[in-house]
Amino acid sequence: MLTISLKRMLARWLWWSGLLLAVLWVNQPQAAPVNGMYDAAVRITETTEASRQAAFSAALGIVAARVTGQRDAATKLGPILNTASKYVQRYGYNSGFLEVGFDSAGVNSMLEQAGLPLWGRDRPLTLVVMPAALQGVREARAAVEQTAKLRGIPLIWARTEVSDHLNATSVPQAQALADRYGASAILSARMIDPTSATTLRWQFVFDGTSQEIDGATDEGPHLAADVLGRYYAVADKESTTVTMEVSGIDGIDAYGTTLTYLSGLSMVRTVKIEALQRDVLRLHLELRGNVENLQRSLEFDQKLSTQTNMADASGTLVYHLSGKDKH
Repeated sequence: MLTISLKRMLARWLWWSGLLLAVLWVNQPQAAPVNGMYDAAVRITETTEASRQAAFSAALGIVAARVTGQRDAATKLGPILNTASKYVQRYGYNSGFLEVGFDSAGVNSMLEQAGLPLWGRDRPLTLVVMPAALQGVREARAAVEQTAKLRGIPLIWARTEVSDHLNATSVPQAQALADRYGASAILSARMIDPTSATTLRWQFVFDGTSQEIDGATDEGPHLAADVLGRYYAVADKESTTVTMEVSGIDGIDAYGTTLTYLSGLSMVRTVKIEALQRDVLRLHLELRGNVENLQRSLEFDQKLSTQTNMADASGTLVYHLSGKDKH
């Protein structure tokens, strides 16, 4: 009897352990890279030089809003938009659109000189919950996705029946639902007038807070981008130097991966190597912004891990390169 009881207890423990691990894995928020950060397509009716230059300016305004996280970035650039052609790397006509690709380094430098922040390409995944009636309307969903693409907001869609059970006033419930889908935030809509979908009430829940706005189907993704941009985009108003130690550097692949990753972060200006001892790489980083901005980004990306996400007694940031990110 004792043996049977032990077996049952062990089986029950394994079942709960497996369930816990599954929940932890599902709940892990995902970062999603935004492709085409510096690309934009603008409708054009003529192929004249004047029309092309105007399209270049409009395309740069779209890219500026995406890279800075600020919807009104184009208005803040002002006359700079008239020099858009100097940042163009490639362009082409396609079905009534002028497709433009800009030089990322040149655009970033221009935005910095204009006093605007920069937001990297790895961004939080946002769960979208819309009324079933709207999710079934192709135009409504397409409008949301198009605006999200313009602003650089990666989306994942909830099942249609989820909207019927979501309590819009409950921030914990909304955050829990986002966790279930592996998202960092949740964007939900509800119809103000049951007979019309012209105006929706959008709610955006992120980091334990909620914001609402009334507007058309494209207003929700704008709200999400505005909030996340304020949280993650880093302005060039202060510069900080920090020392970092990264363990788990057990080969040339891990070494290269770490340097490439840190150099690619929007808030990192330069990376200087001090030493490599055993499997620990010691670095000096010059930051755009403060240490909290860096720690926030590292916690979000989860490529470098730490138990405390704090500096040691000397002020050195201590992290570890996980095995799955070494190649």
